[in-house]
Amino acid sequence: MNKVVLIGRLTKNADFMQLDDGTRGVVKFILAVNRNFSNKDGEKDADFISVVYWSNHAEKISPYLTKGKLIGVSGKIITRSYTEESGNKKYITQVEADGIQFLDSKKESAV
Repeated sequence: MNKVVLIGRLTKNADFMQLDDGTRGVVKFILAVNRNFSNKDGEKDADFISVVYWSNHAEKISPYLTKGKLIGVSGKIITRSYTEESGNKKYITQVEADGIQFLDSKKESAV
């Protein structure tokens, strides 16, 4: 089973790209997810997780995926690799979202 559920804040505004067929798009963003424990200084660390969302309505939600927004993401972990011109193999791990939910209240969102 490959299922991921994350809650975190966007580190910057999401990037949107329309695909050639014009019906689908992709939204990419980094989600900062707090860890459940504190470090030795008593501060909470965070993991910065790359998320990609392929959808027919990616263009519609992209303007709402802004820096600092609290969202929930469900999806799966995907990995891929490629070889650089120098011959080094690079690996990419990211979450492929199948659902995004906005978690900020309307009061918090209205700035």
